[in-house]
Amino acid sequence: MTELLTDGAALTPLAAAITASPWTGLDTEFVRERTYYARLCLIQVATPDTIALVDPLPLDIAPLGQALAGPGIKILHAGRQDLELFLQETGILPAPLFDTQMAAALVGYDEQIGYANLVAQLLKVDLAKDATRTNWAARPLSDRQLAYAQDDVRHLEALRAALLAELERLGRGAWLVEDCAALNDPGLYRFSPEQLVRRYRQGANLSTPAQALFQALLLWREDAARKADLPRAWVVADAVLLDLAARPPKGRADLAQRRGLDDRQIRRLGDHLLSVIEEAPDRPLHPWPAARLDPDEERLYQALAALIDARAQALGIQGGVIGSRRTLKEIAQGAAPGSLARGWRAEVLGTEGERLLAEIAERHADTA
Repeated sequence: MTELLTDGAALTPLAAAITASPWTGLDTEFVRERTYYARLCLIQVATPDTIALVDPLPLDIAPLGQALAGPGIKILHAGRQDLELFLQETGILPAPLFDTQMAAALVGYDEQIGYANLVAQLLKVDLAKDATRTNWAARPLSDRQLAYAQDDVRHLEALRAALLAELERLGRGAWLVEDCAALNDPGLYRFSPEQLVRRYRQGANLSTPAQALFQALLLWREDAARKADLPRAWVVADAVLLDLAARPPKGRADLAQRRGLDDRQIRRLGDHLLSVIEEAPDRPLHPWPAARLDPDEERLYQALAALIDARAQALGIQGGVIGSRRTLKEIAQGAAPGSLARGWRAEVLGTEGERLLAEIAERHADTA
């Protein structure tokens, strides 16, 4: 039977083992269907000597946070959400990192390859997938759940060793160090109003005053959801906010007639919504790019995409590893080039990439 650590005293030797270990495999299980913040439900830890499962629900996991900032390599697979949880719960980001999904993408695997598929392809081990969708907040956890959780870290070091050998053969070890270091930037996990509103691209189709109101409503809902620790849609649905922005209600009676708002929401939130509507600025604080690229933007986007595809094909990796299509479109519309303008990506794109990015920057400087 797999043991689940529920006693704070047991964290002390585990933290010591992590601190002394040359590597630590990490994974988490969480739920967030009914909350704004993800609820950490299980921490899986692998070292050369043990696999430990930690129940964070009754524990203060601060000692683990301190240990995970130690010198040994921390191995995760698609670890961004796990890192965000550790930062949320301990205020510390585990480091230094080796992300096996990132590493796999840099040597030619699908950029979104899952852990079980990578283990199967690289290590020829088939993992059970029957606990993928399970309620990790329920207690007690079954032996099946605990065995599944152990498997999620059991093979991380073997993956790291195999991927590292291939990275070094290809001369791409520094590429992974660069990409993993980016995951250790606390700013990556910090709330950004601009990034929030950019998720809702349907706002680009609204008039300028309606865009300003839609953004004000989105930011108000974000604050309300955080304070209540509820999913955004449980506060007010996206479609309702879009309708309120496009057709601002004249008062409480008008608001009560809108589809998607029940009596309870009207009583609890009506005054807040009307206040946001009344006080919204005339222009959006974070303008959306146009829904469609103009002809010149389209030309530059296509040129950048073609360059990336050619470079990726030569390297035997997917183009999205260098830059996603969405990112390229945003750059063509004036967004900062970010990682395309520095590090290994800039080297791969070479002078042609530098020229295209400079042309895009010059074009938007002229139209600013």
